[in-house]
Amino acid sequence: MKKFLIYSFLVFAFMAAAYGQDVKNLTYEQALETMKTHNAALKSAAKDKEAQEYNRKSTRGLYLPKVSLSATYMKFDQDIGLDISPISDAIGDIGNVPDSKMLPSKLVLQKEQFSVASVNMLWPVFNGGKIRAANKAMDANINEALYKIEQTENALKTELVERYYGYRLAEKAVQLYKSSYDAMLLHLDNAKKMEDNGMISKAQRLYVELSVSNAKMEWQKAQRQANTVKQALTNTLGDSSVIQPVSELFLIENLEPVTFFQKAAIANNPLLKQVGSKKNLARQNYNIKRSDYLPSVAIIGNRELYHHDLSDLMPEWFVGVNMRWTIFDGISRTYKVKSAKATVDMVDFIQTKAQADIATYVNKLYNELDMQIEQLATMEKTYEFASEYLRVQKKAFAEGFATSKDVVDAELTLSRVKIGRIKVMNDYVLGLAKLLEVTGQTDLFLQYSQRIDRKGEEF
Repeated sequence: MKKFLIYSFLVFAFMAAAYGQDVKNLTYEQALETMKTHNAALKSAAKDKEAQEYNRKSTRGLYLPKVSLSATYMKFDQDIGLDISPISDAIGDIGNVPDSKMLPSKLVLQKEQFSVASVNMLWPVFNGGKIRAANKAMDANINEALYKIEQTENALKTELVERYYGYRLAEKAVQLYKSSYDAMLLHLDNAKKMEDNGMISKAQRLYVELSVSNAKMEWQKAQRQANTVKQALTNTLGDSSVIQPVSELFLIENLEPVTFFQKAAIANNPLLKQVGSKKNLARQNYNIKRSDYLPSVAIIGNRELYHHDLSDLMPEWFVGVNMRWTIFDGISRTYKVKSAKATVDMVDFIQTKAQADIATYVNKLYNELDMQIEQLATMEKTYEFASEYLRVQKKAFAEGFATSKDVVDAELTLSRVKIGRIKVMNDYVLGLAKLLEVTGQTDLFLQYSQRIDRKGEEF
């Protein structure tokens, strides 16, 4: 017993030194807020989302006119004009016309060099539906990018559940293995006393010592695993503080029916949304190809702002309408339209297959949750037996009717049942998080974790 107390003191001193920092108790809700604030991947996704929203707004500009400023300087090899020498010569033949009054032989319309600055306007008003289709196509691309961001956010929330509750599981496992180890030490102390009194053999005492050694290794292994999971959780949170997860593992026996989750997945799954965006993009591409059969109409305009040596014959402004209609371009348009239509049909088949796959995956996850509920019910019955069996074996050992092996086996059985319960709950929590991720309902996890009908960690 003296050795046990000394060892326990040393362990406590070591843990106090290792965890000298202030420990921050953190609920799952607080951990979620911490991740949203500090996680680099989540912040990157938020900025990407912001950029895509600005891109969406920029596409509206296709409906508006384009106004631009232009400036031109030009130099020709000679002045541009008309040869009026016949008229000039005819006037000269009349006689008595002074040379200063004579007409030049060339009438200059534009000098050899000039410069001009103007404002220009181009406003496409009809492209056979191409402008509308192009806007919808750009919206589809942006929506796809946003759904990818949503997928990233949902995956990070599932990762948080896995690591937060995984660390909770690891810590509980450390405590349970430590309790088992402590129980083995006490049993070893009793076994030594009984050996000294001749009540048990040396072999039985040695078996207990071996069990103590194994229990110590399991405890140390659990500590290393807890440290690994803690580091992973720190990475997900983006916060280096020493945290203590205080939200318990849980299990809910009465979930909504599987059809509820399957319908939600069809409506909200980010991957299906991306397929829907691709389908919309394919349709708009088909509309764009069909619009090549129709004319394009645009309003054009120009207003002169400044000129130097520009001919006075040039107008200061003009407005007009431009129409272009390709009547025949071989047969390329026909095959482009058929190709676009085939792409639409292909995406339709992809969407149908993806919906079936998602529904099957939801059913698989839901069935796994049901199996974990059944496992927990079995463990609750096993716990009653294991607790009573250990009590009986300890009493029988003290009276000389049971061996050390019987007590050790009973102790290990009870320990396995306790650890198995929290392991099943951790599997359930992670399975629930995956189910909510695939159905696009990750925000519901917090509500499930706080339901009053949930089962807790303890028997």
